[in-house]
Amino acid sequence: MFAVAPPPRVALVPNAIAFRDPSHGIMGTGWQSCTSSAFGCRPQGTISITGDGGKTWHVLLRTPRPVVSIGVDGRIERAVFDDGETIGSSDGGRHWAPVVVRPPTGVGSPCPAFTQVFVALDLAVCASQPSAGNQMKSVYRLGVNGWRHRAAIGLSSYGYVLGLAMARDGFGFIWESRGTLYVTRDDGSHWTGLATVAQPEVDFGTSAVALPRGVGFALLAHGGGEVRRLVETTDAGRSWRVVHSWP
Repeated sequence: MFAVAPPPRVALVPNAIAFRDPSHGIMGTGWQSCTSSAFGCRPQGTISITGDGGKTWHVLLRTPRPVVSIGVDGRIERAVFDDGETIGSSDGGRHWAPVVVRPPTGVGSPCPAFTQVFVALDLAVCASQPSAGNQMKSVYRLGVNGWRHRAAIGLSSYGYVLGLAMARDGFGFIWESRGTLYVTRDDGSHWTGLATVAQPEVDFGTSAVALPRGVGFALLAHGGGEVRRLVETTDAGRSWRVVHSWP
């Protein structure tokens, strides 16, 4: 008898999500820690869609690199690989091609030099260099006279900011590693940490989406590893349910 080797480890875990509405979304996957097939993995990814709010996903495209960022803008979907290459689709994901991403124009960043900048719609979060689990954070809103600082009551220094998502009605999220998931319902003036949803040092934020009327999704990685779950709220973050988990 011959022993059959197990199949190569291919962890196509989700890295990023985007939703047009509460039902229709798109997801990018790929094992970012896989740099070579010599390590028993495959540096590849997928782009998938859902039509039932994230319960089930259908693969549209298998990619040669992990997909680390994904988004929708009108009829355009865009996906970014781990090497920075961006591809786009304008026909619902049936066809994809490389696209050139032009640098943003208009009002500059409100953040000081050597800080991380996260922008969603007219809100910006500035995050300092991280140290010992802490990071100074400040929030700004763009108005007719430029950026203005917001109090950001409730936003703790603990945790490292990884992303910001906002809806046009003032509902939004900040997600973190080491920290938790924060929700705002007043356009960034007040933030509430959701430690029962994203436990600090246990659940690492990977991606999140804020839609109007209090609908939101968050992708969380247990221990920052491959075990991940997609959670949904329909009441502006007051209650949550798991809609899908990996593996």
